[in-house]
Amino acid sequence: MIQINNHPIILYKYLTKDLFKFFLFTLISLIIVIFFIDLIELFRRASDKVGVNHLHKANFIDLIGMASLKIFGNIQKILPFAALIGSITCFNQWRKKNYYVITKTSGISLWKILSPILVSFFCVGLFSIIILNPFSTLLNKQYETLQTLFFGNTNLKEISFDTEGFWIKQKSGDEYLIINANKINEENNILLDLKIFVYNKNKIFEKRITAQTGKFIPDKLLLHDVRLIDKNSKIFNLKKYFYLTDSDSSKLNVATIKPDKIFLFDYPYYIIKMKKYGLNISKHLIHFFKLICQPFLILSMILLSASLMLRSSERKVEVGIVSLTLVVGFSFYFIGDFIFALGFSEKIPPLLAGFGPTLIGLFSGCYLISDIDEVKFKKQV
Repeated sequence: MIQINNHPIILYKYLTKDLFKFFLFTLISLIIVIFFIDLIELFRRASDKVGVNHLHKANFIDLIGMASLKIFGNIQKILPFAALIGSITCFNQWRKKNYYVITKTSGISLWKILSPILVSFFCVGLFSIIILNPFSTLLNKQYETLQTLFFGNTNLKEISFDTEGFWIKQKSGDEYLIINANKINEENNILLDLKIFVYNKNKIFEKRITAQTGKFIPDKLLLHDVRLIDKNSKIFNLKKYFYLTDSDSSKLNVATIKPDKIFLFDYPYYIIKMKKYGLNISKHLIHFFKLICQPFLILSMILLSASLMLRSSERKVEVGIVSLTLVVGFSFYFIGDFIFALGFSEKIPPLLAGFGPTLIGLFSGCYLISDIDEVKFKKQV
């Protein structure tokens, strides 16, 4: 056996490939299951739209294409689960074949066995956020377009926040308002330096309005220092002007880009712009933190499963340990989602909500693995 500094390189490569084999098998199995679940749901939605004349009819090929567009996004979401289930299966095989017992009696610590595995899966996590994220973002936008085409959308087409300020959608009687403002005060529902584009019920342009300030009051948008230009280019200067609004104006309906539709490397710039224009950045900031924590979340799942599955050296399959490991892994994941929800509602700071769950799982796994190695060392002494 080739050794460099007492590290059995061949053994490490073999054990890493062994775990990757179970991981890939689990990942492919989960992708297939989720693909058919999505396809069945699309069939159900398509059947509900039969006879709706203003929508395009989706055939079998269209639905398969839509389900395929979600594959990259689904891969990103299920990587931690695939790592958990695959590592549980692999570590159980190690116990049955005495791999762990042999390496332990050879004086090789569990950390040395797991180190190349953790490095490899960290690279998988980086691949997920650097390569898969752009693909899933593009395909998700295409999916939303097809979803509107085949299943319809009751709302106006979303106009995203951009470098020109932010955009708001409102309805006033039979008219639609597209509102652009350079700044916003969400607490007081005040808009500054407004441009308003007014369309009739047939989505035909009617007039353009500029105003210094605007304020949302119950069922009304009140404008000050108004300049109105109609479709015939006639100009009217008004001190005050108002629009009745059909929706609840107690809260502004800011049309920002959804977090899962933003490229990873566009996040910092987009969040800075949102903060500059007075928008709430908590949801986007937490999603960004959650995204960059993906590699560490995968490592957490492997460490937790190793610390529980390899704690005992018995060769028989212990259903209780396998079940406990699955429960711990899934519970950790869903508790993390609960903490994210608290962050979205601003109950806890975004930094804590974004990094907290993953770091807790990572440190817990590291502690449990170190505890196993420490116990074994004491027994040898």
